[in-house]
Amino acid sequence: MSTKNYWCYRIDTNRIKFFMDELNNGRLRQGWGWDERQNLREIKMDKGARRNLPMFNKVKKGDILLIPQLPTWGEIAVVEATDDWSSGYQFNIDKTFNDYGHIFPAKFIKRFTRNNENVSGNLRSTLKNPSRFWNINHYSDDVERLLNVPQDELIKKQDIQSRLTSVIGDVFNNVFDEQKFTNELYKKLIKQFTREEWEFALVNGLKELFPFYQIERVGGKEEKNHGTDILIKLPSLLDNYEYAIAIQVKDYEGTVGQSVIDQINKADNYWESENLKLIEKWVIITKSSKDVNTELLNNNSNVKIIFADELKDLFNRIAKNIIGMK
Repeated sequence: MSTKNYWCYRIDTNRIKFFMDELNNGRLRQGWGWDERQNLREIKMDKGARRNLPMFNKVKKGDILLIPQLPTWGEIAVVEATDDWSSGYQFNIDKTFNDYGHIFPAKFIKRFTRNNENVSGNLRSTLKNPSRFWNINHYSDDVERLLNVPQDELIKKQDIQSRLTSVIGDVFNNVFDEQKFTNELYKKLIKQFTREEWEFALVNGLKELFPFYQIERVGGKEEKNHGTDILIKLPSLLDNYEYAIAIQVKDYEGTVGQSVIDQINKADNYWESENLKLIEKWVIITKSSKDVNTELLNNNSNVKIIFADELKDLFNRIAKNIIGMK
């Protein structure tokens, strides 16, 4: 009996070409790897890196992985693990992007389109899962069927809509430079917004991303008591309280002091008294990079930090929502 396992695995779709070029060289990259201390063999700093431990521990040689949006937008790559990932794993930060240090041994086998007649409804459904990594052993027969179908048959489309989607996807990949768009957008934003203006811009942007949540600016005189500039409220199953995310926004450059952590930590007690259960605390720093703020990253208060590069990506998501490129 075969011990082969089947998985789905997501990449950072902002850099599809980079991931495909790496895969063609036997390297399947993954994010949350911008610091040597995030090496999964001896992890000393998390910041998201531990989310890669399940794939590190579970994927074995010969396992099959389906990877959406690879080699191009709208396609799914079929990839085979060429070694046990716990054995063949390497950590080497990409020098261009200063991230994606987690490298797993894998090879590209073939690709297919989601709406191909050989793709089962089960696979179409599971490919909508937003998770980064999940098991699909229960659909092993569906995957094996794809492995036995010639490549040319897997990229045939079923209908006009699928063909239209494919054409748009091909042109989008060839013409639209997402990284350039992200960088230019950020440059325009830092010219347009200063200090508390960022709070208003973020409130409007977050409402685009999360239209069903209550998002409001709560900065002002009372901020000295709760340390919060933006508050996001989420519904609870019970009507006697709501969940909340507290966000502090700092229009800072260079090295940022510990005071931003102390300030947002005031949110814990304050919002609890308002019948809100605080589930996350964030600090958004508009112009500073994480490279010069490693001490801030290692805070012990469970405060998450968004620096300039992450803010670029956040506004990229917001912008694509606004213009319909979701």
